[in-house]
Amino acid sequence: MCETSRIPGGHNLRALISGGTGFVGSHLARFLITEGVEVFVFSSTRGESAADRNPKIRYIQADICDVAAVTRVFEESQPDEIYHLAGVSSVPASRQFPRQVLEINVLGTFNLFEAASRMQSFPRVLNVSTGQVYAAAGEAARPLDEQCPVQPANWYATSKVMAELLASQYTDRKGAFLINARPFNHSGPGQSSDFVLSTLASQVAEAEAGLRPASIKVGDLSVVRDFTDVRDVVRAYYLLLRSGRNGEVYNVCSGVARQVSYALEFLQSLAEIEIKVEVEPSRLRPNETRQIFGDPSKIQKETGWRPAIPFETTVRDLLDYWRAQIRLKQAANPCPV
Repeated sequence: MCETSRIPGGHNLRALISGGTGFVGSHLARFLITEGVEVFVFSSTRGESAADRNPKIRYIQADICDVAAVTRVFEESQPDEIYHLAGVSSVPASRQFPRQVLEINVLGTFNLFEAASRMQSFPRVLNVSTGQVYAAAGEAARPLDEQCPVQPANWYATSKVMAELLASQYTDRKGAFLINARPFNHSGPGQSSDFVLSTLASQVAEAEAGLRPASIKVGDLSVVRDFTDVRDVVRAYYLLLRSGRNGEVYNVCSGVARQVSYALEFLQSLAEIEIKVEVEPSRLRPNETRQIFGDPSKIQKETGWRPAIPFETTVRDLLDYWRAQIRLKQAANPCPV
């Protein structure tokens, strides 16, 4: 057991993950278990089926926009540390439902911080923001560090800036410890097909299985992004609550700029059939930032964290995940003879 996983003279370290049944939260929960941390997960949805739930994790269903429900979660879990991941993370969804995004990502964050502040001892809190807060600054052909101006270009990123400002209202309180993490693009097994690498991989897997023509539909492949494996990202979050400085902001990124086209070319090389590519106008986002990539120097210097999983491994594992998902569905719903 990691020596940091136990409170001196007391219980095992207790972690509460908001949004813990989601893509990143599920990876984080599993990682914390391996570190000897007692994990509580709360989400507005049940997430995994009862059969898939980890018996070592305590699951609590609660709406983060419900003040009484959030208070109940804290009373039940009594956390020593909090990883705040809950929120709407889809940019298209934020354009379609901006009010809902603000209610969940901003007011929900306020409810969580307030519940934490009412505990006898303020837990250590990691507020997960996004590298998209720099979006408009991303056009500069250089890696973005934490000193770059915050210029959000969509409702999702705007809501995350507001949540960071909320965090700053609590860091001055006695005993409060809050850190803001700004992860750039991250991917890996289990990610929804709403996100770029996952939608490419899922389409390749479907084409291999004969569920779609041997072609995939894409948006703008020339955009440049900074991709990190989700399994490296959750390790960064863990280290930030141990070595990060109170009130600080940290980029979580690889520092490597890659065109999305490279990911597609690599997926095509892994595919079991020849895959053609079709640009679909509906996938082209208006006013999309051409490039966003970050500078990870600060988190590397202060925590020792560095990405360990190569980009190609992330893409390969993502494709294997979708292949496995399709096999499971086909086994559960075999075609009639």
